[in-house]
Parts: sequence; C-alpha cells; structure tokens
Amino acid sequence: MGQFLVVSLGYTTDLHSQYQKFSDLPGFVLLQSSDTTNGRYDILSAYPYDRISLLATDEDISHKLTQLMEIGLEESVCDLPFQGGAIGYIAYDLACKIQGLPTNAQAVLRDVPLLDLGIYDWAIITDHQLKTITLFAANRHKKTQEITQEIQQLWQQETTVRANFEILSDFIPQMSKDKYQHSFDAIHEAIESGRCYQVNLTQSYQAEFRGDSWSIYYQVSQRNPVPYSAFIRTPIVDILSFSPERFILKDKDELMTAPIKGTIKRSTNKAEDNKLKAQLETCDKNRAENIMIVDLLRNDFGKIAKPGSVKVDKLCEVQSFHSVHHLVSTIYAQCLDGIKPFDAFLSCFPGGSITGAPKIEAMKIINEEEPASRGVYCGSIGYFSAHGRFDTNIAIRTITAKEGILHLAAGGGIVMDSQCEDEYLECLTKIAAIVNGLA
Repeated sequence: MGQFLVVSLGYTTDLHSQYQKFSDLPGFVLLQSSDTTNGRYDILSAYPYDRISLLATDEDISHKLTQLMEIGLEESVCDLPFQGGAIGYIAYDLACKIQGLPTNAQAVLRDVPLLDLGIYDWAIITDHQLKTITLFAANRHKKTQEITQEIQQLWQQETTVRANFEILSDFIPQMSKDKYQHSFDAIHEAIESGRCYQVNLTQSYQAEFRGDSWSIYYQVSQRNPVPYSAFIRTPIVDILSFSPERFILKDKDELMTAPIKGTIKRSTNKAEDNKLKAQLETCDKNRAENIMIVDLLRNDFGKIAKPGSVKVDKLCEVQSFHSVHHLVSTIYAQCLDGIKPFDAFLSCFPGGSITGAPKIEAMKIINEEEPASRGVYCGSIGYFSAHGRFDTNIAIRTITAKEGILHLAAGGGIVMDSQCEDEYLECLTKIAAIVNGLA
C-alpha cells in the first residue's frame, strides 16, 4: 500500500454534531452504529477519488463488476476495519438485472443507479467498544494529504448550526389496500401451487419535504438508534438508512450473516412489552418464517464456504430495538480460499430475508406483484475495504430522498399461515419509528 496515516482524534459522545461538519462535503458517506449494543464502528468519509456506478440501461455490466472484484486484495496495515476502498450502496434491482428480471422504476427514481460506490482513500473511524476515534488515510491518491489536513481542521472547528427541515405531507401509500390484498392472494396461490414457501411482499410510501435530508437523518437516528444506519450523498439522491439488520460481514476468512424475520411492536408499559416479546418468541408462524430464511442463507453460504463450516450460532433470538422486537438468527461460515470479497457478497445477494424462499422464484413473484421496482430499498449499504474486510446491511427502513420527495417502503414475509390484515399492519409498524421520528 505504501505510506499510510493513522491519527487519533480523541473520543467524544457528541458524534452527530461532529459528523455534521462534514455532511455537505462532496461524496459524504456515514456508516453509523447508533445502537452501540449491537454495533461497534462508525465510518465517515468524503471526497471519493473515483466512483463506480451502474445504470439500469447499461448493457454490459461485467467491466464494472470486475473492477469491484479487484477491491480487497491488499495486505492489512493496521487493525482498523476500513483501510480505504469502496463505500456506498448496491440496489436490490441489480440482482434483478443479473437474473434477467425486468424492472419498472418509479419515474422520479428512474435515473438512480443500480449500484453506486465511491472509492475513498481516507476515513474517520469511531470504535464504540474501545472508545477511540481515528483518522486513517492510505495515500494512494495525490490529493489525499491535502484532504486529510482539511479534515483535521474541520474536526477541530466549532459545531455548525443544524439546518431545519419540514415534512409537507403525510406518507401516502403507493399501493392501494385492494392491490395489496390481490398480491397477497396471488402469493398464497403461488405457495399452494408449490412455486415457493415464502415471499416478501413490500409496499412503498411517499411524502413531500423541504430542507436538507441530513437534518432528517440526524433527527430520526437520534430518536431511533440502530446498529446499521447510514447516510449517503450521491450526485443524484441522498440515502438515509435506519436498518437494524446486517447482511454479510467478512473478516479475514470468517463470514457472518444475521437475518431478521419476525417483528412485533413494543409497548412503553414494561409488563405489556414483556408480554409482546414472549408472544413473538413463541409464535410458530414467525419462527417458521425465520427458519426458512436461515435454511436459504445456509445454502447461500454453502456456495462459498469451506465444507462443514456453516454453523447456526443463534436461532430465532429476540432482539429489542427502539420501537420493535425482532427475531434474529446468526450464521457463521469459513470462506473458501481464493474467493474475492465482492464475489462472496454477490454470491449471496440479495438477502434472503427480503426475498423469500426459494430465492429466485420468490424474486420472480415479487416482480409480478409489486407495481414498481424497489431501488435501494432491500439492497445493501456498506463498505469493501482494500484489505478484504467488508460489512453490509440489508437496506430496510431506508429512505431515498430526491427532488423534494421521501421514498420509504416496508414489507414482510408471506407464508401460508399469514393473514392479510396482519401483514398489512406490520408494514405500518415497521415504518412507525421513522415516521414518528420526523414529527
């Protein structure tokens, strides 16, 4: 790698104010573990020296995917999780393109790339476990030294006043309840006919807003801390993710995934909240949904893992967040030698918890029943470090902000035992933390 820089910036708990100083820089990205019980690192950067983007209209995507395959082949130079590399998102619709499934993007999102990753030479990395904040720079690019000097000066400056925002409308569902019922029934027919066992049906919502989307992220993440949140400024859209779900972590040769399947709202009354938690934990339907996805992900890992290394560490564990309880399972595996990091990611993408099982058939049914493509929602957001480590979320509870409109979506796994009204209301439960956080 050549020369690299590692500078301690001290530790502060006033992180949002610190991060805000960088939020207007070109290519600003923040991967944040707001809920430090379940997460550990924050990674902030800006000024990418390159960008890899794919559009739905691109006919040949192999060249750019090959570029991504070459990230992660350098030696590690320190114990930091990110040592330069790619940060950004991979939209759910990239998987559709790879599988040859047609997509129908909403008009205002039609020019949003299927994949958009900035290539960064430096990052500010907060380690909530060790209580450290470190500036790392790899010095691969001639402007890196000049940029890192500016970054250190910005870090020491006084906090700027946060810009305001205004929500101008309610979140309006883009799928009528009748259409949701029709799609729900079609999925039940697909299950009965043997096409699939489970399908994740989602619906989208839109609201108008005015102001800076960073202010929205700032407020919601303060009120709704989660371990895999993110804010990304791209040339076309801003992405605000408040995801509680990890997709894949690869650290050295160890792979880990933690699918969520099973959700119930929380109560401010402790006794009632414990009752709801127990109800989720003992619900046969939710456990069955979760186990189906665990089997799917064990199979996905099996394609890239050393024989016999795929292990389910935790099955249907209840994890509690600000507004919901979730059933979460954790799966580990040892990656085969010679598998490139992005190839390992792509072999399992998209996450089974947001498709259903079997995966490809569930994706075909989703394509038949959902009126518009998902975009970034249900894709993944994360980083691919130069030294081979990567960590990605499932981009649920995720807003795409473009041209004064907030695009938000939610969904759930439909199985034979599912009831339409329950599934419809679960979507509202899942977006409640974001909607309430905007008030």
